[in-house]
Amino acid sequence: MKKIELSGIPKTGLPLYEMQTLATLAGPTGGVSMSYITLLPGRRVPTEGFSCHDADEYSFFISGSVYTEAGDFKDECKAGDGTLIPLGEKHWCENRTDEPCTIVCALVKRGE
Repeated sequence: MKKIELSGIPKTGLPLYEMQTLATLAGPTGGVSMSYITLLPGRRVPTEGFSCHDADEYSFFISGSVYTEAGDFKDECKAGDGTLIPLGEKHWCENRTDEPCTIVCALVKRGE
């Protein structure tokens, strides 16, 4: 086991969000990247349009909430919720509250 301490991991994504990559693993059948993300109050990601990944995005909401649009889904995700955004699905989210929203997210690349 390897213990991962957030205090030692650099933050990227500012000023929209803070992302700390916890682990990345690539292999012949795909790969996974796991991150701890804080979406700051009043921020939208991306600032315009949509995001789209070359991997499935699995997220678990630890605290706070965000409004999200992904495919046919248009609703709030909050602490205790989990989501799956399939590879290639356009999406965006916005923290419409005055509290940060924390998420653990895994991008999982499919094998060939």
